[in-house]
Amino acid sequence: MPDAIEMTDLAAPPDADTITELRDEASSSGASVGVTFPTPDGDRKRFVVSPRGTCVLLNDTREETFNRSVDAADIAAALQD
Repeated sequence: MPDAIEMTDLAAPPDADTITELRDEASSSGASVGVTFPTPDGDRKRFVVSPRGTCVLLNDTREETFNRSVDAADIAAALQD
């Protein structure tokens, strides 16, 4: 079973620069990294980035996956919705 991912809290959804940094961090460490951020309704969502650059948006279950080919700016825009 993989180790739990340590999540970093953000004050807002990650922007494109933050997503790029998370992808770089996951790639260089060889381990998934994650952040949490608030939603307009007061919940928190989890955003996990794999070492291959795949981004997954989670609540209690997976909501959406963004493959490595998806530009960080497009992911950031989708997270604002």
